[in-house]
Amino acid sequence: MQTFDWNKAIAQASWMGMSRRSRTATIAASLATLGFVAGSAFARSPVPEQIQTVVNDDGFGNPHGLGNRFGNSFGEDLSFGAQSGPFTMSDAPLGEPGAPASSRPGPVLAGSAIANFSDGLLVVDADSGMLLRIDRGSDTATAQLDIGVGVSQLVVHPDGRRAFVVDRRHDEIVVVDLSSGLSRVDAYRTRAEPFGVSLTPDGSTLLVTTVADRSLSALDLATGLESWTLEIGPEPRGVAVSPDGREALVAFLTTGAVARVVLGGATQRASYVSLDAGTSRSPVDRARFVVTAGASRSPGPVDRALSDEGRSFARNAFAVGYVGHGLAVVPHQLSTPHLAGEGRVESSGYGGGDGFVAPISHRLAFLDTPDKGEGSSTRVAMASLLLHQPRALAYDARVDTLYVAGYGSDNVLAIANVSQASARGAWTSDVAVAGEACGPSGVTVDGSTGDIAVWCSLSQRVVWLGGATTDASPSPIRHTEQLANSHLSSAARRGRAMFRSGNNNKISTGGAMACSSCHAEVRADGLSWRLQGNNLQTPFLAGRLEGAHPFKWDGMDPTLHDSLINTVRRLGGSGITSTEAADIAAFLKTVDAPRVPTVDDIHAVARGQALFSGEVTGCATCHSGPLMTDQQSYDLTADLGKVDTPSLVGLATSAPYYHDGSAATLDALLRGNANVHGMGRISKLSDVEIHDLVQYLKTL
Repeated sequence: MQTFDWNKAIAQASWMGMSRRSRTATIAASLATLGFVAGSAFARSPVPEQIQTVVNDDGFGNPHGLGNRFGNSFGEDLSFGAQSGPFTMSDAPLGEPGAPASSRPGPVLAGSAIANFSDGLLVVDADSGMLLRIDRGSDTATAQLDIGVGVSQLVVHPDGRRAFVVDRRHDEIVVVDLSSGLSRVDAYRTRAEPFGVSLTPDGSTLLVTTVADRSLSALDLATGLESWTLEIGPEPRGVAVSPDGREALVAFLTTGAVARVVLGGATQRASYVSLDAGTSRSPVDRARFVVTAGASRSPGPVDRALSDEGRSFARNAFAVGYVGHGLAVVPHQLSTPHLAGEGRVESSGYGGGDGFVAPISHRLAFLDTPDKGEGSSTRVAMASLLLHQPRALAYDARVDTLYVAGYGSDNVLAIANVSQASARGAWTSDVAVAGEACGPSGVTVDGSTGDIAVWCSLSQRVVWLGGATTDASPSPIRHTEQLANSHLSSAARRGRAMFRSGNNNKISTGGAMACSSCHAEVRADGLSWRLQGNNLQTPFLAGRLEGAHPFKWDGMDPTLHDSLINTVRRLGGSGITSTEAADIAAFLKTVDAPRVPTVDDIHAVARGQALFSGEVTGCATCHSGPLMTDQQSYDLTADLGKVDTPSLVGLATSAPYYHDGSAATLDALLRGNANVHGMGRISKLSDVEIHDLVQYLKTL
């Protein structure tokens, strides 16, 4: 396995992360320092191994690449998240003047939760663990195959005879024969916790992302063996190979970047294209220019070395895909975790900017992927979307239209002329059936009819939309019955739907935030949010809740029910009922702890465990039991009276660390390079002991 060099990644990203200001000029981007500077009052780089950019402005402090528009006498509109429609370009389009030369749809190379094949549709249902086959004209499953709960994606081979299905729990790619029904014929082993798949155009190689091992691997389909693997960074999800087979792109939940891997060479290495807006300038300050006689306009920039105020971070990129003219697209979320501007009220809200910048907005990144080799730069343009949690996409080359599904808003957006300079939002259509929550996690286009099939992961139905090429919004033309049985209780299913519910005033002010906005897959966004006068890290939830009370960093919520009620109040929502809180709690308790990465040195882990459990460090004094917490609070910091002892379950996945996110890595935590001190007896540990202890902590 090739070693991942983050220092090299930073250097590469300094020229890879570019944003468009016009069709003829690009804006240079620079990288913020990776990691946390000891003693700073703010978490400058709240995610370890995170690539961040600071995008230059236009001279008046207006950042490029933001999903919000501003306008006063200087062309700014100070309305909360205002945009002209469901799709608004924030930068000049990267597309060409005309349509792509070829309108013939090629094979779908990237994995999804739903896919077309010659006889109908295939769907993977993570809830039941089933692979489902729906033959043409059917409204029920004509065949099913048990893969395993958590099954994530599938892709159909160009020959139409085989499908490759990702078994996330059992570290396998299951090979399925489609000639008659569904038959398991083989399985290929992968690294820990596979999620995304994509085929190369020649059908010879399958690329696989793995979540726990943070890798991208290539499997030779002739042998089923791994050809190469590359460590690419935390929380990878979807992967797509370009139609010409020259490169692959990987999306991430928490890095704020897309990994670009050039294929076909003797060795593989990743470079990174930043999606972060990277501005630390207050939108309110931009609107408050003081113009006096003989004075120039000055926005009064915030010192980036001292604050994350007003900065925005790209998060929750589940999918990446290719459209015409060599463009790639990445739907994702933009988070602004620290209030910006002088008039903020510290006791209210989550992040954002005094009503001018939403704490959460949703975007589509356009990447002009180069064809001059790895050394050429990648241009980036952004568009804002009126979808909540865009998670799935499909491209129809015949009409140059991209379809993007909003997991949190139960709708699909059609973007016409998507690879052209005239890209525009054509229509949006709701896909929820009879008031049911849909939760679209996959979308595909029928190559013969142009109809759009959407997988509703919550109701376990397929919903079809007519392949409209006009601006008229199509209504669902038909849908299946519920195709599988959920493994969740009725309460947990209701809670799951509420947890991801976007545009819901019960949850947050204006419905801007859903629970899953910060806790995608019930994990954490790796950010520290400005809350009630403190910087508080988003807590990791999966596998850490049952028996871990009290809750909140100050330990003030005695039960999970109390914590959910109070969180919604702090988000500015109108409030959830006691029953709804119980439903969400029921769902959260069903979510498994995250998988741990593969252990490379079992002897180092054993030595680290001995250090953790022994009197030398005293770690086990507070971190004991099934969840590694004594459920007590301690006075370790000046900004909170007391800090609740957090669970250590899934520690390798839950960076950054401490309540304020000030320790970017476990190594930084153990060396005291953060805002919290006096925890355990670790100051005299040697470098070797710190290494061993880190290796053990990653296994929790």
